[in-house]
Amino acid sequence: MLRKNQHMGRIGALSSPRGIVSALMLAIASLALAWLSFRTTITAVLPAQSPVLLNIAPRDADNVLSRASLALVASVDPRDPMSLGFGRKPLDLPTIAAVRHAATQLPLDERPYLILGQEQLAAGQTGRGIRILEAGQRLEPRNRLIHLALLVQYLKTSRFGPAAAQMSVLSRLISRTQPFVTTALAQMILMPDTAPAAKRTLQTDPGLERSVLTTLAKSTTPPDQIFALASPRALADAGNSQSWGPVLVSRLVEANHFTDAHRVWQRIYRLPAAAVTAPIFNPQFRAMPASPPFDWTLAANGLGAADPDNGELAVDYYGRDSGNLADQMLVLSPGRYQLVFATEGGKPNAASQLFWTVACASGDKSIFANIAVPTTPGSHRAGSPFMVPATCPAQTLTLRGEAGEFPSPVSLTIKGLAIRAAGMPEARP
Repeated sequence: MLRKNQHMGRIGALSSPRGIVSALMLAIASLALAWLSFRTTITAVLPAQSPVLLNIAPRDADNVLSRASLALVASVDPRDPMSLGFGRKPLDLPTIAAVRHAATQLPLDERPYLILGQEQLAAGQTGRGIRILEAGQRLEPRNRLIHLALLVQYLKTSRFGPAAAQMSVLSRLISRTQPFVTTALAQMILMPDTAPAAKRTLQTDPGLERSVLTTLAKSTTPPDQIFALASPRALADAGNSQSWGPVLVSRLVEANHFTDAHRVWQRIYRLPAAAVTAPIFNPQFRAMPASPPFDWTLAANGLGAADPDNGELAVDYYGRDSGNLADQMLVLSPGRYQLVFATEGGKPNAASQLFWTVACASGDKSIFANIAVPTTPGSHRAGSPFMVPATCPAQTLTLRGEAGEFPSPVSLTIKGLAIRAAGMPEARP
């Protein structure tokens, strides 16, 4: 719960363009500085007028541009990352003159555009400054400082379309910024003024759209709103195990919103009503376009294996440890029911045991039914009545193995699994 509150706090802090840019700037200002220092190792540690630097390369254009770029980054006030280019140490006139001269020597270098564009912005020439920065970006689309500078200006001037595009590129250029970009775009897509721009950007970046929707799925954003924001491509992707759909279902289940979780789960996988209103979903254990918790979780590990087999469940329980071999979440209405099933196979005098249990998924996890599965050789039918109280909105149906004193493997097949409301005629498996 604490993690959720912290996550929602981050989204809330980005409820304005200023908050969005501040978070991004704080996240990558240090990376930008380290990157420039790496490119210019010697100039990064020497004052601009150092005799050593003057002796090494007094008029070297690359050194001039590197030093000026470093000065630009160093000018950012850590208390206000929006101050990029408007810091406490403005560049002096000789430095600006040196930058202009360096630009003539290195006409394909984007750094003069970064520096001179920021100087224009500092002088109040916003339009001209943005145009110069955009020209530099065309020369070098991977310059992260130019992306940041343009992002600041686009958001300050409410140009949310270009701002969202800058965020998308930054998330690819610097992977560590992706959580910040994702959170920012998740906030933007919820704000009426910025939603169209965010949607246009996400339409060009499927991976980023999945990340944004996953962020929303983890938040308190209503499910219907998330579905409305998702593109047709994202809706088709929702059922992917790595996508936002399972995250949304898990969030609702963890919050004990079982009915909503079941409805969302049905919508994600586009399941017919007849399939999801049955007491047990997929009782024949067939391959279905669905996932847990409302479809089966089947074991395939050191405990044993539960494998679908032509409408039946082939169970190999190794008998070394106790644990769950199969389980599914149910949403049975309050009332009386009968759980029935049949088995074939087994082993004489097996020390290990198998049980089908029905328990409440919330609260004290009360067990309503605990039915022993026949493990002796041959064909068997079994069942037991149970009651679901009004205080239990969701239940778990579990096939559990209980190990004996010594390992004792059991192999059998389960078929005809069903839950019937009390009074319904019995259907033979």
